[in-house]
Amino acid sequence: MTEERASRLGLFDPARPLTAIMLAFCACYVDVICVLGLFHTFTAFVTGTLVVLCTEIFTLPEDAKLKLVVLATFFAATLGWYQLIVRLKAAGHLRLAPLLVLEAALLAVFLLVTVLAGPLEHPLALATIAAVMISTLAMSLQNVIMSELLNYHAPTTFMTGNTMRLIAGLVSGWLATEPASPGEVADARARAIQHAQVILAFVGGGLMAGFGMMQAGFYALLLPAGILLTMAAAQRPVSSGQG
Repeated sequence: MTEERASRLGLFDPARPLTAIMLAFCACYVDVICVLGLFHTFTAFVTGTLVVLCTEIFTLPEDAKLKLVVLATFFAATLGWYQLIVRLKAAGHLRLAPLLVLEAALLAVFLLVTVLAGPLEHPLALATIAAVMISTLAMSLQNVIMSELLNYHAPTTFMTGNTMRLIAGLVSGWLATEPASPGEVADARARAIQHAQVILAFVGGGLMAGFGMMQAGFYALLLPAGILLTMAAAQRPVSSGQG
């Protein structure tokens, strides 16, 4: 990205790394809220759900059923979001801002359900299932956004891959013994920095969520919802493509 082009971009323009950084923050934030408040569910990170499911099948069968709800909801929701994206793209109406608003709205509904239902004391209570499904809708949407609109950024829920690419960038950008062109070195260093930023944001989101959940309960969801709305409001109108 040239300096001239960067100067024309808004703070949360899709092309800016800050967009992926903040979405990584929100992804881990919501997952930590779900782990702490919804019986160790992961709604943004399917790998985590599979690991917990395999454990709970033998130790906590009742809790394991909730993980099956997450997986089924994630699959169905992702299928629906992809169909929506394809139709919006075909109609020329695919923009980032409305999708961020939709994700924020789903998090707000998630918060509302948990607050109105009071303490969620059973993994198969109707309110628990509703909260898990709504959170999964929100985070599956974010995964589709990253896959279809922001796929040139580092993934916001795939930290294993980000760590591998960070290490590869460190080797190619700073530690390589074989000579490389200045352009290749610069690209490798830029990739390493990008992946490091996303990983740090992911960890920061998780830490903030843990603190927020302990202090404010599910009201801590106001932070990621507010971040998403701020990002949506900061999008600049574009005549074509996403924005």
